Amino acid sequence: MKNISFIFILLFCSFLMGSAYSEDITGANTVNSTSNNHTNQKKFSTNGTSLTITDSITLSTSSSSTVDINAKNNGIVTIESGSSITSTASNAIQGKAQSGLTIINSGTISAGSSKAINLLNAQSSSVTNNSGGIIKSDTNTISFAENSGTGNIVTINNSGEIYAEAVSSGVTSNNAIKSEADTDNITIINNSGGHIHNNNSADTVIKSATVYVAAASTGTLTNSGKIENKAGVNNYALGIAESGVTVTLRDKGKVIGKINVAGTGHTIKLQHGAGQAYFYDIDGAGTYDLKDLDGNPVVKGSAGSIGQGGNEMLDETLSYKSLNMRKSLIRFKKSEAYLNQDEWGEFFTTFNKRKENKSTLRLGSKTASFGANIIEPISENKNFILSVETGSLNISQGHDINKVGFLTGLHFNEVEIFNINPDLFILGGANYNKSDRNILTNTTTTGEYNITDSYENYEFLIGAKTNLNSLFPDLSLNNLSPDISLNFGYSYTPSHEESKYFKWEDKDIYNGSIALSDEYEIINNEKTNFYISWIADARSVLDDNVQVFYVNGVKGSYSQNNDLKKELSLSAGLNYEYKFSKNNIFLMSLDGLQTSQHTRGIQANLNYISKF
Repeated sequence: MKNISFIFILLFCSFLMGSAYSEDITGANTVNSTSNNHTNQKKFSTNGTSLTITDSITLSTSSSSTVDINAKNNGIVTIESGSSITSTASNAIQGKAQSGLTIINSGTISAGSSKAINLLNAQSSSVTNNSGGIIKSDTNTISFAENSGTGNIVTINNSGEIYAEAVSSGVTSNNAIKSEADTDNITIINNSGGHIHNNNSADTVIKSATVYVAAASTGTLTNSGKIENKAGVNNYALGIAESGVTVTLRDKGKVIGKINVAGTGHTIKLQHGAGQAYFYDIDGAGTYDLKDLDGNPVVKGSAGSIGQGGNEMLDETLSYKSLNMRKSLIRFKKSEAYLNQDEWGEFFTTFNKRKENKSTLRLGSKTASFGANIIEPISENKNFILSVETGSLNISQGHDINKVGFLTGLHFNEVEIFNINPDLFILGGANYNKSDRNILTNTTTTGEYNITDSYENYEFLIGAKTNLNSLFPDLSLNNLSPDISLNFGYSYTPSHEESKYFKWEDKDIYNGSIALSDEYEIINNEKTNFYISWIADARSVLDDNVQVFYVNGVKGSYSQNNDLKKELSLSAGLNYEYKFSKNNIFLMSLDGLQTSQHTRGIQANLNYISKF
């Protein structure tokens, strides 16, 4: 009889304890500062049940499944900023054999051991972790599996922090997000500002990868934030397995740690922007396609692309140097120094801005330079030219090139060619270039790497100009007929190697252009010469302009888009020369530039001659 009484008392106490720690809920429910059930397990007992945690309240239990949604559809769990759902055991939130579950977190969801959120046989379910939201556990923080064989749609959209905080180097699996091999239709989005991380150096991907995505036939992962294995870059940050997983690495998003591919039919897409260089260490026996959505040339064998940077602009740089020299020669031939066969020189400073065009891989850039053109008469018909210039080229996607160079050669006032007697310049020179670029990579603890390079390139310019009247004397053109010129440029860059990952083969560039130009005097007297000048130039690259490069030893090539090989340029200037005295002359000019490659620029030139 005593034993029966003891059993009855024990069952009665168990009933009381059960009713104290488990609560069936239906409809709309709120746990707030006025509630007295902050430690009760919440079980959804009907479809369409919702639960909101607010007022910085923590709903916490020492048992598994603090919030339990089992076979009940269209449930909603909302955790507002400052509020929490925790379990000191596992499965702070469990959604099992249900459809349509929506979890929206702006506070904290945490489990003391595994699975802050466990989605088992979940259909059409979503987890949204807003900025400032935290989802954490020791291992497998968000886990989902599909055992029913009907397929599922699970979406995780993260703008906050999701992490597995246990430090592991052994058999323990502590992924921050993990899908089992029988899941399907998975979508994981890590937005800018989102941070998904773990700390695991286990030697198998399925145990150690920060994010492990296995799919029966299809799954997607898009990263614009940070995915990081804090155990070090030689450990796995991302693993994809089974079949049909598409990974898109976007914008300035970072992956810190290796990427492993197992299974078949996967795709890795890169969308970091036109001209952005990157290198990702990828291993595994799986198969995958590699695509750069911005059109950058990308090579497989891991995944790497190199922004063409200054190489893509060599033809334009060569053309602008030719334009600069031609405008300088115009000012020289309009000056008193030319008439008196005196030496002449000018300082110039140039600012150009080029607009990006992703469809043609035209890189955006800003150029600033300073230099001097010096002309020394050798004879009545021959002049020595020296041009020196230093400047910086700032290219989109964190690539800067500092340059210093010179050109030297001869200018002939007239050369007898087919009875048209053009003036002619021939110049050659060299440039020293120092490059500094920032790349995205999963091989450093910051997700970025700064690589440097220094290299030379050599240039040759030639141009011949005459008046249209000389070409077509029978047409009786008037004095307003412009000058016409033919111009040729050549640049050669020897092979060179950047400090990490990237190597370039040597490259030749051939440019040809035809131009019209003229000057119109506004004021011309003993003291003042004020005139307007202009040049309209049509340029084209004369070869294929192919650049061969290597990314971590894997060969690739870049062929310039045909739209970039041609350029129409119009430069117009105001030129003012003032004679203070016979021996003191001041010249100032201001030129504007507009091209069909959406480059706009301005150049200022100063000249002061004082004789003693």
